[in-house]
Amino acid sequence: MSSIFAVVATSWGVLMSAAPLFQVRLILKRRDSAGVSIWYTAILLIGFVLWLVYGITIGNIPIMATNTASMTVALFTLGIILHFRPVIARAACAPASEQDVLER
Repeated sequence: MSSIFAVVATSWGVLMSAAPLFQVRLILKRRDSAGVSIWYTAILLIGFVLWLVYGITIGNIPIMATNTASMTVALFTLGIILHFRPVIARAACAPASEQDVLER
């Protein structure tokens, strides 16, 4: 019974890891990610990496499988979010150039 549950839970975990792709689809449609939190996705990504490392250290294939899939999708999602960030938001986060500093 526990092996059946492990298969079902692992399958559902892999399916859940695809959920952010709905957000990616919306970003691609709008060509804008201004309303999407970078930090939310980044924190999830860090969690998936930690769980993957944990799964590797204990040799648990279901944990490794679900978190590998989740990590891959989260990394892809984060890339899409950053790529479609409005230019104004990117400019505000960019470091000041040497000329900007001299003008101040």
